[in-house]
Amino acid sequence: MLSEKNSAVRSELRQTTVNWRYPLHAKDLVGIWIIESFHMEDCATGKRTQPWGERPSGAVTFNPEGRMFALITPDGRSDPKTEADEAVAFRSMLAYSGQYRVEPPNRLVTSVDIAWFEPWVGSEQVRYCNLSGDSLTLTSAPLNMPQQNALMFAVVTWRREVASQCD
Repeated sequence: MLSEKNSAVRSELRQTTVNWRYPLHAKDLVGIWIIESFHMEDCATGKRTQPWGERPSGAVTFNPEGRMFALITPDGRSDPKTEADEAVAFRSMLAYSGQYRVEPPNRLVTSVDIAWFEPWVGSEQVRYCNLSGDSLTLTSAPLNMPQQNALMFAVVTWRREVASQCD
């Protein structure tokens, strides 16, 4: 039974992360994107969790020269008062940057050269894109999450920021 459920979840993951309507190009991503939602999904059970709460804060920018940078923080953060509070705040965020490329039809690969989490430096982070108008959904490949002792994937939805003119 568990094997059937795993198969169904993997099938759903493929369906939601592959945009077969057209191949994605790097120029389609250029701009600033503001986070709308983030959840993790257990590959075996389908259970969804929101590790950064219902309304996380964050932005990801893709520039035309091929560099991206992302920052996500949880909702409800407070001003750290102690070193322990600062450590908790640091552990509750995500931040990284690197050169990105798009591999058809919809695979986004970032070669990470700076990150809040040192093991990511030198790695390639892979996300699968679904772009619909000004909405971008990025889904990770399944990740082994030691905190949950489970294989999970992350799904983050972004909204393209409307450009404004600076004086």
